[in-house]
Amino acid sequence: MKKIYSYLAVVFAMLAITSCFDDPGRDAFFEGNEVEFQDGNLPNGFSVTQVRRTPDQVDVVDIQVNRVSTDASRDITVSIGVDPASTAIQGVHVDFTGASVTIPAGQFVATFPVNVLTGNIDPSESPVLKLVMEAATGAEVSDNYGDLDVNINVICESNISTATDTWTATSQSRFGTFTAQVTVTPVDGAVGEYVVSDISAGLYAAFGFSTTQEAIYGDNCNVMTFLRGGQRQFNISAPSVEPTEGSFDPATNTLVLYWSDPNNSINGTTTLVKN
Repeated sequence: MKKIYSYLAVVFAMLAITSCFDDPGRDAFFEGNEVEFQDGNLPNGFSVTQVRRTPDQVDVVDIQVNRVSTDASRDITVSIGVDPASTAIQGVHVDFTGASVTIPAGQFVATFPVNVLTGNIDPSESPVLKLVMEAATGAEVSDNYGDLDVNINVICESNISTATDTWTATSQSRFGTFTAQVTVTPVDGAVGEYVVSDISAGLYAAFGFSTTQEAIYGDNCNVMTFLRGGQRQFNISAPSVEPTEGSFDPATNTLVLYWSDPNNSINGTTTLVKN
């Protein structure tokens, strides 16, 4: 019985102590009324990638503004401006000089368009449009999320391969020359990314290993860059010596790709010709 009484005494003591603390859920609601950019909390800003198909191409990017409040009983109007530090040039990279956006009563989000002049932007450029909330009627501008960097990237349209294509691949490295039939397959949901089923073109298979030694490359205006390894047994990696960027020749349907296997001191060059 002493043990039971001791246990109950501990329980009652704990209840007495915890009752001295406030309910952790009390006053948890934000009582202010602010506006912010939806992506203002991203450490590197908001990035958009457009695929350039024509020289006069214009793409529209919607930017979201949020109401942060428990009270949505009235409209909020926000004046959006452009920071002079922007590297995106009006009339060259973008067609945007500012906007006024209204979040209607009863709603918590609104969007405004930014026109990106994709056809004018060279893929080697990376212009940044710096947006700022200059003022707000009916709310305060968030101190932390009242500005936003829109990072603009443009790539060329890529039609290197389809899911059914096969290629004759030839690899060269310190182990010699190897040739095999491989596939080059677009990555689902990605733009200009391709999986090569065996970047070694049979090198590892000749020593009894798998014919699946995948490498994934990105195509930007026929310049091929190693992105990452795929399904593989070996440490297929980015090239560690020059040249590091490969190429695609659409006239001959020929790919030249560079790769390495640092664990086996391999620096490989693989040439692929579509069948």
